[in-house]
Amino acid sequence: MTLSFKRPVLWLIIIILSAGGCTRIFETDQDWQARKALQDFMAIQEQFHKENNRYAKNLLEIDKYPFKYHTGIVYLEIQKAGKNHWRAIALAAESTTARVFAYDTDQGGYYEMEEEEVAQYVLGALNHIRQQQSEQSRVDMFSGIMLFTLLVFGLRMLKRYKEPRAGGMWSAYFLSLLPLSLAMAALNHMNRDTRLSTECLAVMGTAFAVSLLSAVMAGWSLFRIPARGDHHILKSLAACTLIICLFNGFILAKTYHTYSQPKGNTLHFKEGR
Repeated sequence: MTLSFKRPVLWLIIIILSAGGCTRIFETDQDWQARKALQDFMAIQEQFHKENNRYAKNLLEIDKYPFKYHTGIVYLEIQKAGKNHWRAIALAAESTTARVFAYDTDQGGYYEMEEEEVAQYVLGALNHIRQQQSEQSRVDMFSGIMLFTLLVFGLRMLKRYKEPRAGGMWSAYFLSLLPLSLAMAALNHMNRDTRLSTECLAVMGTAFAVSLLSAVMAGWSLFRIPARGDHHILKSLAACTLIICLFNGFILAKTYHTYSQPKGNTLHFKEGR
């Protein structure tokens, strides 16, 4: 273990902390259904255009296509449609995140609306939603400060205690901070409406594997650090690393167990029936 390990770890931590609290990793089931409904409708519109040389102006025109979504959860509106252009929006009927998805041929296709445009569709609840998101952002900021403090502490300890046989312990410590950032984000952002997407499960699985690897490396270091000099400090740090890894593993496993079950409200009714 050399001091060259510091720089990549530092950049990895900065990249993860700049992700904005994982608000896009942890997606609500309602937002997922709204986004999927719009994307399914996009495919049907293309098929309709091939057959009719124009885009459908309402949902009744595509009644023969297998287009289904829960009308009580998702609000979908075709705002305009013609021979070569169309625009539609989709959002959760009772949005708790102020996310609005749109497709507009004049704006390049599919996109997620920014703050100014969202205000046109999420009216009364927007201030309340933004207040909740502000509170989550503050928690994310404090979590980031704590992680940065742990990082600086580790770098200072690494500079002070250069026991050659403690290399695995330092690697374990810095690696354990990566899944710790995800575990803390999960505590802040996960709720009963959250849907674990394939991407989210992949990130969580990778974080769990990194935590397990870090725990093995930290446990092995406890036996390899020689009983001389400041060995008790290094062994204490290895023990702290084990505690961090156990915390990470518990939070990630609990999150998967709690939120991996299919949502009971993910029903699909055909529009107009």
